[in-house]
Amino acid sequence: MPITVSLINQQQCYAGNDRIRGRIVFQCSTPTEIQDIRVTFSGRAKAKVQKTKGSAAPAASYRSKCMLFEKERILWHPNGDTVAPDTYEWPFEFVFPSHVQPASSRWPETLPFRSDANHPLPPTFAAQTHDSLRKLECTIEYRIHAQVFRPQRGFLGRKSPLFSEVIRLNFLPLEARLELKGTDDYPTTYQQQKEQLFNIRSMLLLPENRGRSLKMQEKIQSWLSPGQLPRFSFKASFSYPTRLVQSTPIPCFLDITPFMEDSSVTSPPDIVMQSLSISMIIQTAARAAPSLMGALSGQVDERIEILSRTSLGMPVMGKVDLGQAFGPLRIRHTDVSFRTFNISRTYRLCASFSFECAGKTSTFDIPDLPVELLADSQEPEKATQSFERHFAEAESPPPYASASTLSTSSITTPEKA
Repeated sequence: MPITVSLINQQQCYAGNDRIRGRIVFQCSTPTEIQDIRVTFSGRAKAKVQKTKGSAAPAASYRSKCMLFEKERILWHPNGDTVAPDTYEWPFEFVFPSHVQPASSRWPETLPFRSDANHPLPPTFAAQTHDSLRKLECTIEYRIHAQVFRPQRGFLGRKSPLFSEVIRLNFLPLEARLELKGTDDYPTTYQQQKEQLFNIRSMLLLPENRGRSLKMQEKIQSWLSPGQLPRFSFKASFSYPTRLVQSTPIPCFLDITPFMEDSSVTSPPDIVMQSLSISMIIQTAARAAPSLMGALSGQVDERIEILSRTSLGMPVMGKVDLGQAFGPLRIRHTDVSFRTFNISRTYRLCASFSFECAGKTSTFDIPDLPVELLADSQEPEKATQSFERHFAEAESPPPYASASTLSTSSITTPEKA
């Protein structure tokens, strides 16, 4: 490659305010007319949304590209002169921003996206997913791009570079990393609780009837006079974390509390958990800005089963550590949560429990509990592995930018190697 980019202090994963230092090397083998040589450091979010319903053939695709930031330097500006064969070098240095540049008004504020100015820079991301309605391809990339341009010939001359090279960088914001010293140190401030009160009325609550089935005559009597039946109340509480760390155990607890003051029986009956289910809903969302074809957005949900048990027959009373009772609750590695102009990645925890008490079945459903998925601060590079697989091949370079948009202070003199 006639032009190469090498990083001096390359890291597996960058964060906001990290410095990036390197050198651009241009090997000119023959006399060549050069307009300029430049290096660009940029972040962009690209999405493609495609309809998949009602047609066997692929429907029209709606695309969007949002520049999260862009920093450009002119390394050399021969202005069309012929450059002698030689090897040239230039140092460069950039600082990773921690927030996006303000976007144009074409990005309205719509959940689950965000359009507020200077919101946190999203992590490196790449995903392809679909359902019966939409097919989504989403990419958030950060890259160093070196380009060599020839003089433009004519008004309609080509603006593509003569030579170019791209190096992509992994980025994970500090806000998306949670410091954990051990699996038992999960911050209690992140624990939330959902609860439900259950009221049981049954003749089987009486001590002499426990352990047997009601006869038909007793069932009819219960249907005709429900207000005269013995009653018992208990509360089921589910505790869960609003923040999760990739690949670490999820601390979830079930608490069963009898309310004897609201009950007509003298002692609490047996409460048996028959089944439970805990799952995670991963939502990937993308949108295309208004264009000649209009606008389109899509959201695709994927479910990951964390724990599922049936026919348990497990007596429950008091606080139950579900991880201790059924083994560590984990989800497979996935991307951290984020929201930006045209792409978002969010998570929802869902849980369901079935109890049997005095011949009555009660269901405790807790759907759509928003949670935030963070990276382990000790291993941030895992958050960007899917991105590296997705970009095995380089993409086309961006179009030529007018030199009038650059400050003259960015022009430097080449250094011969």
